[in-house]
Amino acid sequence: MTAPSIQLAHITVRFGAVTALEDISLALPPGERIAVIGENGAGKSTLMRVLFGLLQPDSGELLVEGSATHFSSPRAAINAGIGMVQQHFDLIAPFTVTENIILGSEPCHGLRIHLPEADAQIQRLAEESGLSVDPRARVEELSVAAQQRVEILKALYRKARVLILDEPTATLAPPEARDLWAATRRLTALGVTVVFITHKLDEVMAHADSVTVLRRGKHILTAETSETTVQELAAAMVGTHPPSPLPSMKEGGDHRGGAGLTLHNLTVRNDRGLLALKNLTLTVAPGEILGVAGVDGSGQTELIEAIVGLRKPESGTIARGSKDAAIGFIPEDRHRHAVAQSFSLAENIVLGRHRETRFRGVGGVMKKNALREFLAERVAAFDVRGAEQPSAPMRSLSGGNQQKLVLARELSKNPKVIVASQPTRGLDFAATAFVHERLREAADSGAAVLVQSLDLSEVLALSDRVAVLLEGKLVGVVDRAEATEERIGALMTGAQGVEL
Repeated sequence: MTAPSIQLAHITVRFGAVTALEDISLALPPGERIAVIGENGAGKSTLMRVLFGLLQPDSGELLVEGSATHFSSPRAAINAGIGMVQQHFDLIAPFTVTENIILGSEPCHGLRIHLPEADAQIQRLAEESGLSVDPRARVEELSVAAQQRVEILKALYRKARVLILDEPTATLAPPEARDLWAATRRLTALGVTVVFITHKLDEVMAHADSVTVLRRGKHILTAETSETTVQELAAAMVGTHPPSPLPSMKEGGDHRGGAGLTLHNLTVRNDRGLLALKNLTLTVAPGEILGVAGVDGSGQTELIEAIVGLRKPESGTIARGSKDAAIGFIPEDRHRHAVAQSFSLAENIVLGRHRETRFRGVGGVMKKNALREFLAERVAAFDVRGAEQPSAPMRSLSGGNQQKLVLARELSKNPKVIVASQPTRGLDFAATAFVHERLREAADSGAAVLVQSLDLSEVLALSDRVAVLLEGKLVGVVDRAEATEERIGALMTGAQGVEL
């Protein structure tokens, strides 16, 4: 192994009385792919935020070529050759790819920005790294995978030699993920260090040279992937044996209970006024989990938004089994549609139920005791960690625990219809298993469950049937017994048609 160019040495981070990281050291040799894994709240993102200058450690230091360095801001980290691509991209939609990449580092001739020169430079960088993108395309016209490539190129344009990727394949279809990993191989061949956070142990074993495991803010294990196993990593993450695989779903689902959710000739436009869904007809039965698969941008977002009332269809109908049937909604973007980050945990747990007499007293004043009791019950039932203080803001929880709190709230309504979009995005495997179990229990209790995910393995693990969208059209509905990754992947890419 080559000598490390950048090291994190004995890093400790505290938030009040909570120790988020305790004496963590991590070496980043040039030209390697390094995975950092752990359960939600283990400290992975906190450690990467220290490396990128977003957080200042309480103790410990960063070493660049052996010299102690202090990153007072992301700008300082960027100047030292560190780039970070977070799950939520920081791009300006109306700008072109080039305009986004050079923003703040524009090549100027006098007072004028020379865009043709920048276009050519970015084109060369894209070809060299294997991150294909049109420099003149507007970001708002790009897929999520292409936007991710723009973020990576933005870091490389600023001479990043350490590239941090936070859950890089969480929103990618399998072919897009393969392209990303191929690009990381090309980058490491050029001497770039790629550090990635993931919950997918198969990705770790296939694409990392080494792996570091954190658990509850402590370093547990660092190993070459060639010298460890998935079982060893899973045990290191949870401190015990990982949860057993979930039982197989019933073949083909049970459709005898009538229609829990029916979509008929549904046509929906996207934010740009273009057709996103075209005459879609689909039924989800009570007691069934219907998975929705498709390459990102195939109409999944507009489908979910139309069902839950966030987007008005142009035509067609949406019907639930009964008009007063409660609906549970687990959105893809919890920050926009599920939680208020500045609100307390107690306030967030009753969003959507805050008008109920159980929680409101005379004059509409919230009953604090009722909120605290309900929060405590939900937190215990769904193993939400870090939620001991009802007055703490939602932002104090890790992303995974925020997601579990949303699930706890939505399922408390005993909904007859559940719509879940990317329900386990960013969750570790134990939390993912937990969410899957809760969704299955809801279906077993008679709820009609629709799950949309860009993770094909999740769709196949959960679904009784799989509906595949391509360019806004329903191109196939496949029973579980016939739903293989190869067949669904062929439908997603238009390589196979199925008679409906």
